[in-house]
Amino acid sequence: MKKFLMMFFVALAVGFQSCDNNDDLWDAIDDLKGRVQALETQVNALNGNVEALQQLYSGATISRVEELADKFVLTLTNGERIELAKGSRAEAVIPVIGIDDDGQWRYSVEEGVWIPLGVKAEAEDGKTPQFRIDEATGYWQVRYADTEEYVNVVDTAGQPVKAIGNGTVTDKFFEEVRMEGDEFYVKLLDGTELRVPVVKDFYIRIVTATEGVQQFDAGATKRFVVESKGVVNTVVTAPEGWTAFLTDAGDELVVTAPEAATPVSRASADTSKDVAVQATSAGGFSAIAKIEVASSGVAPVAPTLTVANSATVEPTASTLTFDVTTDGDSWKYLIQKKAEATSPDAETIAATGTAGTGSSVTVENLEPNTSYTFYAVAIKQNEPVLYSEVRSAENTTAQIVQNVTDYYQMYLDGETITVGDLAVNKTAYPEAQLVKPAELTSALLQKGGLIFIDNSDETALTQTIAGTSLRVGQTAAGDGTVLIGRIRENAQAEFSMPELRCEKSVAVMNLHLKVNSGVNYNFTTSNAVVNPELLLVDCTVETGRYMIYDVNPDHGFAKVLVDNSIIKYPNLTNQPALFSLPTTVKATYPNRSIRVTNSVLYADVRLQAHIVQCGNNTNFKTTDLLIEIKGNTFYNLFQPNVLTRAGLVKGIVKENNVGYVDYTGLAATNPTYLMCVYGAEADTGVSSVAGNYLYALGMAGTGANEGKLVPWSLIHGNNKVTVNGRDEATICNGNENPSGYPFLSADTAKGYFPVDTGVVTNGAGASYDTKLWLEAN
Repeated sequence: MKKFLMMFFVALAVGFQSCDNNDDLWDAIDDLKGRVQALETQVNALNGNVEALQQLYSGATISRVEELADKFVLTLTNGERIELAKGSRAEAVIPVIGIDDDGQWRYSVEEGVWIPLGVKAEAEDGKTPQFRIDEATGYWQVRYADTEEYVNVVDTAGQPVKAIGNGTVTDKFFEEVRMEGDEFYVKLLDGTELRVPVVKDFYIRIVTATEGVQQFDAGATKRFVVESKGVVNTVVTAPEGWTAFLTDAGDELVVTAPEAATPVSRASADTSKDVAVQATSAGGFSAIAKIEVASSGVAPVAPTLTVANSATVEPTASTLTFDVTTDGDSWKYLIQKKAEATSPDAETIAATGTAGTGSSVTVENLEPNTSYTFYAVAIKQNEPVLYSEVRSAENTTAQIVQNVTDYYQMYLDGETITVGDLAVNKTAYPEAQLVKPAELTSALLQKGGLIFIDNSDETALTQTIAGTSLRVGQTAAGDGTVLIGRIRENAQAEFSMPELRCEKSVAVMNLHLKVNSGVNYNFTTSNAVVNPELLLVDCTVETGRYMIYDVNPDHGFAKVLVDNSIIKYPNLTNQPALFSLPTTVKATYPNRSIRVTNSVLYADVRLQAHIVQCGNNTNFKTTDLLIEIKGNTFYNLFQPNVLTRAGLVKGIVKENNVGYVDYTGLAATNPTYLMCVYGAEADTGVSSVAGNYLYALGMAGTGANEGKLVPWSLIHGNNKVTVNGRDEATICNGNENPSGYPFLSADTAKGYFPVDTGVVTNGAGASYDTKLWLEAN
């Protein structure tokens, strides 16, 4: 490249209106200020081109060229991007800028006549002309640094030059611009040629966290990332008193300020602040990347930091916000539960903490109603690194706010609470008691009536009522005994009880019941004086051998409902059951319905058990009984005989149940029968069997089942019946016996078996969101 070039150029507006329609423009803008503002684009283009050509003239190299409609965007090998405007036509007087043979800027406002500006054009130690048009006078003005005053541009007669006058410039800026091999070629209007190397695989740049001057304390050291490609040699320069070097890998620039501020002479004021890295490529090209540095002259001190709970952002159940003020380069934080806080030191927070930004931080994913300690430290990037003192603040997350269902308040407000099909309100039960779990006694249960159990205090929910048997509702008026846990969303009150002998009807909702040690049954008809109803809704029950034992020879449960409940079977070898009818000598069989809906029936381990056992022959003439087993989950329950068995019944409905059992390890077994009816007629006792998803893992079976999955059978093989128009073989060989595991997880501690909705949507697991006490427990 030639060291000195004569450059003539005009910086004109990109996209400015052509001369064909300038008359319309001037007609619209008839004041001087408006006309000056209309030329702002040309002025900006003029100044931009001066700066760009100054860098190209001073020896810059290019790594990338982008041509747009109105300009060229050039990426230099030091990472800087500059723009060169192409120009357009306009009616105005615009200075033509050049550089004389001595390398100094000059301009012309009269063709062929040049006026020197008296400053060098080289970027390293020169000045850059900055032009503007004075809005008050319309004259062109120029200065060479931001700190200088603008002075008028004058012609050869020494007169100020008006931008808007008789002069007209209609020429384009360049004669020709193109890529020519590995050079960016520019031909100016006067024929001067400028060739700038384009080195695509060569560059060097310094990455800084902040723009502008990099501030240092006296004696401080800072490190800057250096990005480069194709560099074979580097030279690092720094102002007097400063030290700077590249690491061996060449990817980091280490700069250290002098111990005390070094005076800088006026003559070198513009360059002595630069730390520069001059890089050379294998082809002999060079590039310079530099940063401007300044020292405070004061020895470095540790940063300061303050933290406080946010004054404007309130805690939520999962977030806390803290305000942070610091003069450090950065800051980090840790947060710990107050009960587990360990007071970390500054180095630990800096090494393992989370980087903060700005003057506040919101910490998320915290536990509700929990106290936390927030620790923070400020960091100053010296060598060695300086830390502030560790500061802390404490705050507590909010409780989860939810709309709770308070059954007792509903009763007081005159609303109706439904337990199955039982309506509980002031009309049906004019009197009600509210007791804490510890206040529920044998005497209260014997008396019966409507009792609400207050589970508001989740730290006092357990109670044991001693004994092996207890007559419930002995003196109860009306419909017997109703027990309701007060708050539906809270953990349930948990009672260990004797056998509850239901003299009259009993309804229980939202309680956790289990039997005392040595007790075999949860509910019986042993002392029934009527045919009671038994309703269990939203309950958790840990059963004895039989949860419901209908043993009275004269009276029996007229109706049984187990809905939306979790039933845990005991680990016994004598085939426990949810419901058992053990006698054939009843004077009458009052049983009308047994319904088990939307509930979980399970055991900790694989268990041979029954769901409903209403006798094993036709002597149990429960001909008015309808058994409904719908929308339930069975887990770990199997039965080589039958899970649900009955004599002559009105009907059995088995729909939309999900079942699972693993036969692995059993030597041999018959299929697990879902239901069995001992009837003489072909269609006796069957109403509907549909939508069941019963999954069994296989074993080494016998006969036709050898080496195959053991199926769930639906009808006992001794009775050939049809269901919904299909015979037993059709049902068992259809999609009632799928092969896909139906659960997302299995928690036998809670009875929690959420179904995989990608496999099946049946069973109680499809509505676990209604069992809120699972989360509470």
